[in-house]
Amino acid sequence: MLAAPVDPHAGLPADGDAWAFEVKWDGMRVLADVHEGRLRLTSRLGNDVTAAWPELAGLAGLHPDVLLDGEVVVLRRGVPSFWALAERMHVREARRAAALAAASPATFVAFDVLRLDGTDLTKRSWTQRREALEGLDGAAAGLRGWQLSPVYDDGQVLLAATLEQGLEGVVAKRRASRYAPGARNGDWLKLPHRRVQTCVVGGWRTETDDARRLGALLLGVWDLEPPGGGEPVLRFVGRVGSGLATADQGDLLALLAPHAQETSPFGPSEVPRVDATGTRWLDPQVVIDVRHIGHSENGRIRQPVFLGVRDDVDPATVTAG
Repeated sequence: MLAAPVDPHAGLPADGDAWAFEVKWDGMRVLADVHEGRLRLTSRLGNDVTAAWPELAGLAGLHPDVLLDGEVVVLRRGVPSFWALAERMHVREARRAAALAAASPATFVAFDVLRLDGTDLTKRSWTQRREALEGLDGAAAGLRGWQLSPVYDDGQVLLAATLEQGLEGVVAKRRASRYAPGARNGDWLKLPHRRVQTCVVGGWRTETDDARRLGALLLGVWDLEPPGGGEPVLRFVGRVGSGLATADQGDLLALLAPHAQETSPFGPSEVPRVDATGTRWLDPQVVIDVRHIGHSENGRIRQPVFLGVRDDVDPATVTAG
């Protein structure tokens, strides 16, 4: 189940009796499936990512049969850091995963329970599922590697507190809502403080003084209903260079290289000449997050900063919304 964006001018729902409020965690969405003493962690795309997070193996002792929804987060100075998370998301080799786990341990923040003792809980209300989740917390006191996402009644107070503490934002959940897998139906709402845009990479350029290093990535989002109809069109929304210097250039280039192609993936007349010159085009299969300060009148992202690769997001679903 996914959270729909809130109009910043409208703000969060005010009725605390009908809505519950949680911190919006800057992490990787994961389902944690525990059955007969075995743990399987699955990304939003259905990929098995258990090997990337060896420090969460203790979740296998949480309960004999349970399916949790939550986020894996890596903390820096008490605040979730997507930078720290990004370097671990793609690791599957056991020795490297163990070394990264020791250096940057992750926590699974659980915010929903979808199955318990073989019973499907998705048709029950959020309130009933939360009660079941809190029952697990009591049964697993002292278990390392996980925590419950706290719940609050006053969204405005939480919004101010998360802003002060440098957290990503707030999620509002309708207390009576059922769990609809994969749906974004308005029963869950999100209001982030920071503007973070998920984009696909349609091309890349080298640095002007070093042809061996990435200088910029060309960014796009899918327009699923272009004017006049027809097939979806990849809209050019700018290029990002800031933040690439501190990224793992070797890993990033290795991720991009298999998707090279001769022609631009963007819609007709989408990429200005100044951006297209010197660009190596890509099939838009690599997804990244960038932080920015807004959009210009022509739809370009203003002052984007590269945050990290998102291999938990289907590139075909990356739109402006």
